[in-house]
Amino acid sequence: MSDPVYIVCGGTGGHLAPGIATAQRFIEKSIPVELVISEKEVDSRLLQSYPKIPYRRAKGSPFGLHPAKLILFIVNSIIGLIQSLKLLKINRPIAVIAFGGYLSFSYVLASWLLKIPVILHEANRKVGKSIRSLSGMADRVYLPEGVALKGVEPARLKRIGMPLRREIQHIKKDEIRERMGIPLHVKVLTIVGGSQGAQALNEWVGRQHKSLASDGIWIILVAGPGKQTLPELQVIKSDQGQDVEIRTFAFHNALHELFSASDVVISRAGAGTIAELIHCLTPSILIPYPYAADQHQSANANDIEMRGGCVVVDQENLKTLYREVQDLIYNDGLLAKMRKNLGRLSPGDPADIICQGIVDRYMAPGAEVELGVRA
Repeated sequence: MSDPVYIVCGGTGGHLAPGIATAQRFIEKSIPVELVISEKEVDSRLLQSYPKIPYRRAKGSPFGLHPAKLILFIVNSIIGLIQSLKLLKINRPIAVIAFGGYLSFSYVLASWLLKIPVILHEANRKVGKSIRSLSGMADRVYLPEGVALKGVEPARLKRIGMPLRREIQHIKKDEIRERMGIPLHVKVLTIVGGSQGAQALNEWVGRQHKSLASDGIWIILVAGPGKQTLPELQVIKSDQGQDVEIRTFAFHNALHELFSASDVVISRAGAGTIAELIHCLTPSILIPYPYAADQHQSANANDIEMRGGCVVVDQENLKTLYREVQDLIYNDGLLAKMRKNLGRLSPGDPADIICQGIVDRYMAPGAEVELGVRA
C-alpha cells in the first residue's frame, strides 16, 4: 500500500466539508487518505454519512486574545504538535492538505519540520489567520480567483474554488419537489444558518412565518442543533385558502436537495454554502455573520452580489428582509437572470484539481527525487 495523504479539516462544517470532498477524490483514485478532525460534535455528525473515509481526532482550540483562550490555544497546539510529529514520523504521508482553522497549526508546522509537502486551501474572499500564518511553509496555496496573499509568489499559487462533495448535485425542480411532496407551482423559501444554525435568522422566521405562509410561501427552516422552536411540520392556510407547509429541521445533511427545491434561499455567507448555492443555481438573500473573522462573510456575499447571483442584507437591517423576500420571490424574470448569472460562476471540480495536483507533483515517476523533501 502506498503512503497516505492527510487532510486537516476539522472544527467547522466550512472546513470539514471540503476535506470530505477532497478525500472522496483520493479514494476514487485508490490513494490512501485520512482526515484529521476536531473533537467537536459537528465533525462527528457530518462524518457519520461517510463510513468509508477514515479519520482521527486531534487536540486543538481556537485562537483568541483573551488570556484564558490564548493559554488554551497554546497548550493544545503544543499537545497537537507533539502528537502530529509522532504520527507523521511513524506513518509518513505523501503530503498534508490543510483547509484552515485551528487544527492546521500543529499539523502544518510538524509537516514543515519533517519536510513533508504542505498544501493549503482558502475558500473565503478574505484569507483567514491560519492560512496567512502558515502560507510561508506551504508548497502550494489554493485561493479564490482575485484574492491576494502577501508573500506567496506566483509559482506556489493556484486559483480554484470550494471543493464540493460528490453527492452535491443540482436536481431538477420538478424531480426534487415530487420527491419531497411539494407542489411545483408554489413558492418555496429556505432559511439556513450554517452547520450551527443562526439565531437571528431563526428568530426572524419565528416572527414572520405566519405572514409568509399567508402569502402562500412554503418555508423550510434548518434551525441548527438544539435551536428548534417551531414544530417540525406546521400547516397554515394562505389568504387564498390553500394549505402552506412550514418544515423545520435541526440539521440537514443534504442541503443541495433543499436548495434545488427552493425559489429563494436566505442564508449566512460562508464559502461552502455559497458554493452549493452556485452549483444548484439557487438565487439567495445572504445575511453575512457580522462577527465573522476579518468580515470574510461580507466579502463573500458582496462578491456574489456584484456578479448578480444574490441580494445582500446586513443583519442590522433584518427589518427590511420581509420586503426583500417579497420583491425577489415573485419576480420570475429576476430569478431567471440570477440563475443564469450563477451558471457562469461554476468553478469546475476544485477537489479533483487538488487531488490530481498531488498525484502529478508528488507521485509521478521521479517526483520524489525532484522535490528532495521525501525520505
